[in-house]
Amino acid sequence: MSWLSVLLATLCWIAAGVPAHAENEWLLWERQLDGTGQPNGEWRRKQGFESERWCKGAMTTRINETLMPKEGPVAGAKRKLFEYQCLPGTVDPASPKSSR
Repeated sequence: MSWLSVLLATLCWIAAGVPAHAENEWLLWERQLDGTGQPNGEWRRKQGFESERWCKGAMTTRINETLMPKEGPVAGAKRKLFEYQCLPGTVDPASPKSSR
């Protein structure tokens, strides 16, 4: 197996996320915002990671994809705005009892 195959397999495993019961799991959460930056929906779990570093890397990628879309912007089109956060797997931002 070449190093490229190993790298590709590793990236696919990371993209698939880590099981919800993994120890020290970090979760990437997303919530849509309205045009003024106010929350316009509930927090949704997007992906799990085995470390905060990997979660924050994925969060940065999502932010960059929003700011620099692959297709050119359409004149007058409104982009959807999102808020992201990485939290330990035991913390749910939608729960009023969770401590962040």
